[in-house]
Order: sequence, then structure tokens, then C-alpha cells
Amino acid sequence: EAVAGSPVQRGSAAQRGAPGAAVEAPGMLASHYAPRAAVRLDATSVRDGEALLAFGPTRVPGADKAVALVNLSPTGRLREAAANLFSMLSDLDRSGAASIAVEPIPTDGLGEAIADRLARAAAPRG
Repeated sequence: EAVAGSPVQRGSAAQRGAPGAAVEAPGMLASHYAPRAAVRLDATSVRDGEALLAFGPTRVPGADKAVALVNLSPTGRLREAAANLFSMLSDLDRSGAASIAVEPIPTDGLGEAIADRLARAAAPRG
């Protein structure tokens, strides 16, 4: 910004949500990473009929009643969580649960990218 002399907008017009901007790649769609089941972010408990996408060594209340449970990283490592994200979301989607509760995941470092993918998974569809 100091060199340009004005504020710099990061990302394409489509990524910034500019009206009429063309989507340049499927990954830019708000719901590109969306499973069929609804996704509930930063869940502090598990509701009836939900599957659970866990993170780290501790569980939220109701985890024992989850339709299915997978843990992105039992030790809380973000690199491991990122590597497991899509396959585990897919596993939970195939569980038949109406929705997937996602435990809170740190948003620092690689967690920011994980949060972006999860937000896309939870985005309203079409």
C-alpha cells in the first residue's frame, strides 16, 4: 500500500464478492466444499442425530451420542487436521447424519485455512 499510494484489495473481484464478478474456479464458490449434510461450526455440544468432527484431546458434551465421530487431530496439530479435513468430512457425510457438528478449531496459522474450508462447507447452498 505504501508503494501503490492507495489501499490494496486482495483477491479477485469474485473473491471479494463484487456484484457481477465471474467465478474463476470452482473453489471460489461459497459452498464449494459443502457436504450434503448441514455443517454447524464451533459446536459446543452435539445435538440429536448429529455426527461430530472433533479436534484435539477433549470432547464437547453429547459426543458420546454422536451418530459418528472422527477426530481431525487427537493431539491438536493443525497440519494433521488440514490433511484429514476433506476425507473426514466425507466420512461423516456418508454416515447418514442430518448434520455435522464441528468442534472449535484454532484460527491461527494453518487454522485460518481450515476455518475457510469449514466456512465453505457450512455455507448456504445454491
